[in-house]
Amino acid sequence: MTLLPSAISVAAPVQKPNDDWAAPGEPRPALKVGETLPPRIRTPQFPLKDRRTLHSEAEIALARDNVARFPAAKRVAEEIIADADYWVDWTDEALRDLIVTAEVPRSFEVCPEGCPVHGRKVFELTGKFYPWIVDPKKPFQVTCPVGGETYPGNDYGRFYRSGFKDRTGLDQPYADDGRGWVAPDGQRYWFVAHWHHWVWTQHPTSPHPNIMRGLAALGRAWLLTGDPRYAHKAAVLLHRTAEVYPNMDHESQSRYGELMAAKDGSRYSGKIINAIWETYFVAQLAETYDAIWETIDGDAALQAFTGKGGRDLRAFIEANVIEDGIDAIYERRARGNYGMHQRALLIAAIVRQHGDNARYLNDLLDKPEGASYLGIRRALYGLVWRDGQPFESPEYNSLWVQNLTAVTSLLPKLGVDVSTLPRLRRLYDAPLAAIAIGRHTPALGDTSSVYGGVVGEAPSVYQQAFRTYGDPRYAAFLAAFGGAGDGGFRDFASLQHPPLEAAVAPPADRRVTPQRSRLLSGFGLALLNDPADETAVSLYFGQHVSHFHFDRLHFDLFARGWPLTPDLGYPDAMNIYVPGVWTWSVNTIAHNTVTVDAAAQPGNAPGVVELFADAGWVRGVEVSAAGTYPQCADYRRGLVLVDAPGGGRYLVDFFNVTGGRQHDYSLHGPPGTSRLADDAWSAPAPGTLAGEKVQLGELYDDPAMAAAGPTQGYFEYRGSGFQHLFNVQRRTGGDAVVDYVHEKDPAAALRIRVLAAPGLSLMAADARVSPVKNPHLLKYLIARHAAPEGDGLLRSEFVSVLEPHAPGEALMTAATRLTVAGGGRALLLTHANGESDIVIHDPAGSAKTVATARGPVTTDARLAVVRLSADGRAARVFFAGGSGLGFAGQSWELSAASASVTGEVVAVDPAKSEFRLRLGGAKAAGDIPAALRTVPPAGRFAGRVVTLGNGFARTAHTLMAAHQDGDELVLTLQDDLLAGLMRVTAVAGSRLETRAQLPFAPSYVGATVYDDAFRPLGRIRSAELDHLILEAPPADGAALVGRDVWIGSVGPGDRLDLPAVFTWQR
Repeated sequence: MTLLPSAISVAAPVQKPNDDWAAPGEPRPALKVGETLPPRIRTPQFPLKDRRTLHSEAEIALARDNVARFPAAKRVAEEIIADADYWVDWTDEALRDLIVTAEVPRSFEVCPEGCPVHGRKVFELTGKFYPWIVDPKKPFQVTCPVGGETYPGNDYGRFYRSGFKDRTGLDQPYADDGRGWVAPDGQRYWFVAHWHHWVWTQHPTSPHPNIMRGLAALGRAWLLTGDPRYAHKAAVLLHRTAEVYPNMDHESQSRYGELMAAKDGSRYSGKIINAIWETYFVAQLAETYDAIWETIDGDAALQAFTGKGGRDLRAFIEANVIEDGIDAIYERRARGNYGMHQRALLIAAIVRQHGDNARYLNDLLDKPEGASYLGIRRALYGLVWRDGQPFESPEYNSLWVQNLTAVTSLLPKLGVDVSTLPRLRRLYDAPLAAIAIGRHTPALGDTSSVYGGVVGEAPSVYQQAFRTYGDPRYAAFLAAFGGAGDGGFRDFASLQHPPLEAAVAPPADRRVTPQRSRLLSGFGLALLNDPADETAVSLYFGQHVSHFHFDRLHFDLFARGWPLTPDLGYPDAMNIYVPGVWTWSVNTIAHNTVTVDAAAQPGNAPGVVELFADAGWVRGVEVSAAGTYPQCADYRRGLVLVDAPGGGRYLVDFFNVTGGRQHDYSLHGPPGTSRLADDAWSAPAPGTLAGEKVQLGELYDDPAMAAAGPTQGYFEYRGSGFQHLFNVQRRTGGDAVVDYVHEKDPAAALRIRVLAAPGLSLMAADARVSPVKNPHLLKYLIARHAAPEGDGLLRSEFVSVLEPHAPGEALMTAATRLTVAGGGRALLLTHANGESDIVIHDPAGSAKTVATARGPVTTDARLAVVRLSADGRAARVFFAGGSGLGFAGQSWELSAASASVTGEVVAVDPAKSEFRLRLGGAKAAGDIPAALRTVPPAGRFAGRVVTLGNGFARTAHTLMAAHQDGDELVLTLQDDLLAGLMRVTAVAGSRLETRAQLPFAPSYVGATVYDDAFRPLGRIRSAELDHLILEAPPADGAALVGRDVWIGSVGPGDRLDLPAVFTWQR
């Protein structure tokens, strides 16, 4: 890979306010080939530890007892011992020589282009991020998984052992001096650095013997068996690590550090490996040392081999490994996704025993600054959405839960219990709530794959959750994937607890029992499903923070056991130098949503839930997200999931866009086979959707980025991504219909029908799931609406119908647009049995008349479905967000139980997620509407989704409980009302400043600020990462400095709206 010459200066990256992720200061210059570092030896800063502190004698005794009694526990122990035995067979000298000095660079990949000979086939044929074969017994070499050849072409070990002076062989083909071999095309292949990186650790997709896994196995094998051979080899590795660890500096000694510094002056920090993964290494070094600590003073062979006595050995490791690791955490050189460095610090503090534990605990729990290092008690509100989802993608959020669970279980060893924090429990509830049809977590952002699956199946996490809270849902979830009883023994940590009694698992292959339609309104995920939870649709509308894609208003349809319109999942790499990640995988066009003006979604305001209704046979959701594209006054999606005659389900999608010059509506089906339903299509065109002369993957719409090549990376690409869609065919007339059958299940089929309309160009095209490692093709349907030159505001109303089914099942025979007078759109869907459905969607909720052959439909509903029997009579009626509906001489009016409700919030108890509502301006109990005098509030409100808002913003909440108190209703929310917590550092008029980072700032507009006694201070007019601006200056603002304030999603004066929902059956 070509790099910028070192003489070229680059602008330093702009640092975000209150950012504590990036290491401060200028990047350290790359270590030059042949440059050697003087040894760095630390001495202990604290008294030496005097006992084992991480694992108690009782815990070890229980682990050994479990191994003796339970087959699954025995298998865990056998795997640990087998891993340890691999290292016992090494001589002490060989172990010492395996760990080389910091002068040898590290790189987590060889080259984005793959192999010098086999190219990208190393990714395609293995499906792995890191496919190269690494063997500790073949130092400085990597083996191609396709051809089996070994690189580099020179003996780097000879070069290393000579002190980087003997350059014999560096003129050979594929020779590598540590900073890679440069191919004729300028690509650089980092063979030696790749071996050095992966000899220390492993990726879950590419397991192999490595030092970190070896250290874990040796320490644990000693605890389980008492065999001193394991402790001795662990000590040899720890001592050698202590010799090299202080000099390790990833940013100046790695490929990626060099690339990032050359790109824009960024610091890609770390120690041996990058800072994120280093957190696990810091924790593992500490754990292993604690495990074998008691053996060091009596290990004569170790003392003879190292030339140090027992005490000196312990001091050497404690200073140069444990203390150096703690310092790396504070220096942001061992810092990861939230929870990773917190767990590492806690383990290191427990193990070091006599360090500055008061400081570590204070920072861990209560630090009021930054985001990455924000104290846990604050982070649970400032970095975790009110429904319990952290701010990343589901897969990365699961890492938060795993690490915070470990922190929660370890803190009692230092006398602290945080398990009673209310928000903590929501971390375990949220992943379960996000599961669709009991089997799949939506693959949002950097998560899983097109084949789906459940994220968060971590036995240790939900075992700990069940032991703490006793929630039977956790036990059932564990039972569903074999995580309880004997099967609950999966890792070393699980051996230290009694097995949990296996609960009754959900039926079939489900992970959770059927759930009702639901809303995760903080994270921004709506899920609609039938009562059996066998067909569902998820709609994402949230604010992006980390590991996101440009995918607002993307939906996934789940049916027949599979995701049938799947998000594409985790991309080829998490690496800014792999172009397809940014030009395709994260781009808007790859998702089931609308691309405006051939560009990725630029805006980051969360969507607003306008309607959420579930009436048993019809469920609907409508979300507006105008802030997604600044040129769009309207950008909204309405989804309607309907029970079809005969037991199936179908989905109708309405997408409205106003603004911009071109709208590209995109849908795709699952991997597998696809078939265009008829011949009214053009032949596949050359080139791509970007144009017949634009080649696959070509950076046609960012010439500057294309000219710079990989030196500047591709993270900032915001173009169309159209260059990844090929075999483009154009519809020559009528609706576009494609039939799909899932690759993994011939019983899972889908028909997608995109309805034609004047001005729409309908197209079909192919795209790879990901450009490098997943060559499977997906068939996309694209509907394009472009404004002619000189035309004004472009308005588009895209409509499609999706029918999941088993092959051979009868499908709809027709889908026809109906004429509407008033507003909105209506369809007539004709079923194979002769019945038909009239589906109406009108975001404005205006009075309208829909013309049908059987007579007009009149309604003011936002959403309505009328089912007609074969004889044309109304058989079922549903509407939401209106007051009534009429058809063919019949009319259906709202009952007391279904009428809409409005009111004003008069008081809030944020700690209880509770507020008081005065209904419709009522002043006394006698003025309460009849609907509420005749229907008990609990039955009227529980489980319903309401919108709450003011002049600045609106949000949605699910109600959990309600009761009447005089002329007011007391309503309790299902999710938290508290949406943030910050320490005020300055007040200037309406501006409240903080040194905490506020990643949810775009979602705080319209929220209410409360003081530390939960007294309201005012509404938020605007928010940024480091401050809030209130509607008016708070009373006695100066008194707030140095105090905490809360941010609540609901405040006094907010208006509540509960839309009407009506259903009727003949």
